[in-house]
Amino acid sequence: MSVNPQDPAPGRTSSIRRQLLRGLAAGASMGVLPRMATAAEGFPSRPITVIVPASPGGLLDVYQRFVDKLAAPFLNGQPIIIENRPGANLLLGADAMARIDRGDGYTLTQALQIQVRMPHLQKVRYDPMRDLTWIICMVTSPFGIAVRADSPLRSFDDLIAAARARPGEISYGTVGFANGGHLLMEEVARLKGVKFNVIPMKGSADVIQAAIGGHVDAMSDSASWAPQVQAGKMRLLVTFGESRLEKFPDVPTARELGVPIVYTSPIGMAGPKNMDPAVVRVLHDAYRRAIEQPAHREILDKFDLIPAYRDTAAFTEEMRASFEREKAMVARLGLKN
Repeated sequence: MSVNPQDPAPGRTSSIRRQLLRGLAAGASMGVLPRMATAAEGFPSRPITVIVPASPGGLLDVYQRFVDKLAAPFLNGQPIIIENRPGANLLLGADAMARIDRGDGYTLTQALQIQVRMPHLQKVRYDPMRDLTWIICMVTSPFGIAVRADSPLRSFDDLIAAARARPGEISYGTVGFANGGHLLMEEVARLKGVKFNVIPMKGSADVIQAAIGGHVDAMSDSASWAPQVQAGKMRLLVTFGESRLEKFPDVPTARELGVPIVYTSPIGMAGPKNMDPAVVRVLHDAYRRAIEQPAHREILDKFDLIPAYRDTAAFTEEMRASFEREKAMVARLGLKN
């Protein structure tokens, strides 16, 4: 075997190799090594699509458009495109995520409570804990029951009395089947021994129009009713938070009226499974910075949304726990189809 005079002596090869490896390790600890290429480098380099599983103009749509504008500057200024997919009980976003084998961060959806509830109610084409990446929780939305301004139902007690006098005739609109607004009314009906007529609709905007137009007697929804109540077009009968809403201090909570229900619903961001953790971090950080902007307070005040930041790990664990709680609630109400 010939030896190149410029090569190290054969006996020194292993020693040099060990020195080189030690140097590489030291360089890695100091952050001076060239980084391994990841999907997060330069992300995003093109527009991001966010699927809103509700109609334009409702709470979910309006909030998402607002927070996306605040997040875009922290995502390389790339446009964030809203794609409305109403119907199917607000599940079309989660369904779309499940069809993506490996998320690249360019197609996302809103993270909603109903996504961990519906698998207990009907056959769905996704597993909420396997097929979704829970990126961040931004806010929660309080729920309430509202009627049109000229309704003869002037209080929660009036609503219950009417339902008791005319079983199954007092109607209310809500977004889809088995969303928070529906389950709340079923819980109220169970506790009060009455029966309502539920009218599921595609989105909050549809529910509001039906209530104001007199097509339903009431609406049960998250705080999409807030602007209408402020404008004098609707009357808020009761809310389901821990305490009264600052904007509507005269409206009692359900607990004050002897109905032991406290319910709010998270609104966050979710993506498909198998996302690069670095991409998840970029998205999480952008939306966290968005909700930290002073302008974010505007949308909170408009819809009485409650700040509820959870990072990726905490949000994932919270939704895992919610998955189990929703299973128990569905069983208690006997709602499974």
